Amino acid sequence: MKNARIPNATNGVNTSEKGPSRRSDTRLRDPLRYMKNVTVVTGTRAEPLKSTMEAIESNGDLSLSLIATGMHLSPQHGLTVEDLQNQGFTVDRELHMLLEGDTSKAMAKSLGIGTASMAEALESLETDVTVVIGDRDEGLAAALASAHMNIPVAHIHGGDVMSGSIIDDSIRHAITKFAHIHYPATEQYAENIKKLGEEPWRIQVVGSPGLDAIHAEEYTPSSQVLDTYGLDDSEPLALVVQHPLTTEPENAASQMKETLSALDFFEGNVVIVYSNADAGGKRMIDVIRSWESQSTASFEAVRSFESLPREEYLGVMASADVMLGNSSSGVVEAPSFGLPAVDIGPRQTGRQRAENTISVEHDAEAIRSAVEKCLNDDEFRERAVDCENPYYYGGAGPAIATDLARKSIDQRLLQKKTTY
Repeated sequence: MKNARIPNATNGVNTSEKGPSRRSDTRLRDPLRYMKNVTVVTGTRAEPLKSTMEAIESNGDLSLSLIATGMHLSPQHGLTVEDLQNQGFTVDRELHMLLEGDTSKAMAKSLGIGTASMAEALESLETDVTVVIGDRDEGLAAALASAHMNIPVAHIHGGDVMSGSIIDDSIRHAITKFAHIHYPATEQYAENIKKLGEEPWRIQVVGSPGLDAIHAEEYTPSSQVLDTYGLDDSEPLALVVQHPLTTEPENAASQMKETLSALDFFEGNVVIVYSNADAGGKRMIDVIRSWESQSTASFEAVRSFESLPREEYLGVMASADVMLGNSSSGVVEAPSFGLPAVDIGPRQTGRQRAENTISVEHDAEAIRSAVEKCLNDDEFRERAVDCENPYYYGGAGPAIATDLARKSIDQRLLQKKTTY
C-alpha cells in the first residue's frame, strides 16, 4: 500500500500509482493465479471489517488495499475515514459517491457514480479479489465493477433476510449473484445462498467478523466511555440507533419522533447515534437535533453523535441497559453483550436472532412498554444475558483471510454456474 494520493477530478477517486495495470480481459485466460492483492471496500462506520483487514495484513501471502467511500467521506456522518486511519490502516483510495439530497433518486444516482469510479480504483490497485460486506450500495457498486472486470468478489454477510427493508434485501442478494466467494454469518444464511443458485463449494460459514473484537474485549472500557462523555454510571443508559426504511423515506421523521417520545418517561442517560445516509436519514437527524435541544430535565444526560469510533461504540453497548431502534447491532452485536434490545418496525424482520430482542411497531406506547420490560423484567433480562449469539463462530476475520490465501483464481472460480 502507498500513502501518496493523487486527486482525479474526472471520477471522484483519490488515486496513487501502482505500476502498469493488467488488462481485465486477460484474467479468464490466465491458467492460475493466487489472491495476492486483496482490496477491501468499506462505505460506513457500521461495517465490522477491522478483524478481517488485520488478518489480511498479517497474512504473509496477502496484501491489503483499502477503498473508503460512502458515509466514511461525509462530514455529516462524522468523516469516519479518519477512524480507519486512526486504527492504523492506510486508505489507498477515497472514492466520493454520495450525492446531496435526502431522496431515493439521489441514492440511485450515487450508485451509478460509485460503479464508474470503483472500476477506475480497482484497476489502479491491480486488485486480485474485492471484499465487500452486507447490503449497501457501496458494496453493490464494487461488486458490479469487479464482476465485469473479471475480478472475483468475496461477499461477507450474504444470505441475511431483512423482509422489512426490501431494497436492502435486493442489494444483498444482487451482490450474492455477482460474488464468487461467500462468507455467510450462519448456517441458515448459507442455505439461503444455496437457494439463490450458488454452488456449495463457494460458501464457507464464518460467523460475523464484527463479533471478533467483542469476544476479544478489544473495545473501549465502559468506565472510560462513561467518563469521556459525562455519563452517570449510577443511572441506566439507553442507546438509540435508528435508520430510515428505504421503501418509505417520507415516514422517517415521524418514526423517529415516535421512538424518542417513548423515552419521555426514562430517567437516566440517553446516547443517540445519527441515522445513516439512506433517503430519509437527514429528516431523522433533524428530529434528533430538535428533540435533544428540547429534552426535559429528567435525563441525567443526553448525548448525540454523528458517529462514534467503533471501539467507543462497542464500549457504549457494553455500558447500556437497553438498546432501541432498528440497527442490525441490536440483532447481531447486542447478544454478545447480553444487552436487551427493542427492535422497532419491520427493518430487521426475518433476521435470525437471539433471545435478547423485543419487536414492536413504530408506536410510542408500544416502544415505551418494551423499554420498561427490558429494564425491569428480571426474567427477560436474565434470558438476554444468558442468550447464545447465533452469529458467533469464533474468529471470522482470520478465517476469511486464511481461506482467501489458499484460493486460486482460475476459470472454475470466475465462470459461475447456477445450480437450478
